[in-house]
Amino acid sequence: MNRVQFVLGSLLLGGILIFGFYGLLVHAQDTEEYQKNPAYIEECGACHLAYPPGLMPSKTWDKVMTGLSDHFGENAELDDETAQLIMNYLQQESLRPGKPTVMSEMLRNLPQNPPLRMTEFPAFLAAHEIIGEQLEMESFPEGFLSPCADCHRQAADGIFEKDRMHPGYGPSNWGGAPSSNR
Repeated sequence: MNRVQFVLGSLLLGGILIFGFYGLLVHAQDTEEYQKNPAYIEECGACHLAYPPGLMPSKTWDKVMTGLSDHFGENAELDDETAQLIMNYLQQESLRPGKPTVMSEMLRNLPQNPPLRMTEFPAFLAAHEIIGEQLEMESFPEGFLSPCADCHRQAADGIFEKDRMHPGYGPSNWGGAPSSNR
């Protein structure tokens, strides 16, 4: 083997290793748990899954936080200090353009005034359309898709990948691949 072949081979191998490590790093960041806020987990998680803030845009979180006196039929009011702490956290971690995350697709076709329920987002409905087809349902009753952990075993950690669903759920049981990754 001559020197030129050795140098070219070394450069090629080095490039492959760099791209491989880069891929591992990017994948590890995609499935990393979101930054949790203890007050948010304690207050909101006491009644339901404390949804990862990156699932919804700040406009939706604003509506949620300003409507706590009638939070889907319940009074969930908080003291001013706790409410402000949670609001700051939700704003900082919310889904927004220019902040790419694995959930950025939730912004697709989102109206200017987004719905209050994530389960009404166009991208959410598109990602879960196959469930309606599988269950032969034209529409879902209110709250039907709200308990994320029923299917997504790592929902509390903000991980919604199809390959991490509870056994018995997911594309291998649907008879085809859904139109979206989540």
